[in-house]
Amino acid sequence: MQSLQRRMPPEARRKQLISAAMRCYGELGVERAGHGDIAKLAGVSTATVFNYFGTREALTETVFQSIYDTFADVFPVDTYSKSYPKDPLKDLASTYIDFVEDHPDILKVVLNWSSSFGQSVRPQYLKFQDWILSGVQKSLHAAENDLSESRIILAAAYSYARMKLDNTPEDVLQRFVVRTIKAMS
Repeated sequence: MQSLQRRMPPEARRKQLISAAMRCYGELGVERAGHGDIAKLAGVSTATVFNYFGTREALTETVFQSIYDTFADVFPVDTYSKSYPKDPLKDLASTYIDFVEDHPDILKVVLNWSSSFGQSVRPQYLKFQDWILSGVQKSLHAAENDLSESRIILAAAYSYARMKLDNTPEDVLQRFVVRTIKAMS
């Protein structure tokens, strides 16, 4: 167990706790990780975590909002059509490959969240999924009422993330991306 950490400025402590929560939610599960797990990982008391996030719901909402914010920064939904003008599928895939490399803890949470069916988190995931699908649809310049291509791409993206997180060799990952793009073209 880590020794308890000294005082930090409140905003730095909050960021530290969100990072620890992201890791815990990814490793233990969205519906299982809690204040005590986060405290242990962050090297603080459970009371400190409760001081920043008074309820499990507040903690979970903060983790989910952090995921939204990170995705929005990397994949600006409102400007997708402008962001990927030439070859949207290849450009989107390239951005996603970098995202998987840079944000493994976030992807672990998203993958876990996508398979959580508890009443408290499933509606939130479905809202997130709709937001992602809409962004992918915009990036592909697809018809507004047809999300089928977006769903295929999201499934492939989740498969790629799992493979990367499972340390699949790079040549296998590259072949997967090339074949997915070819199949979608």
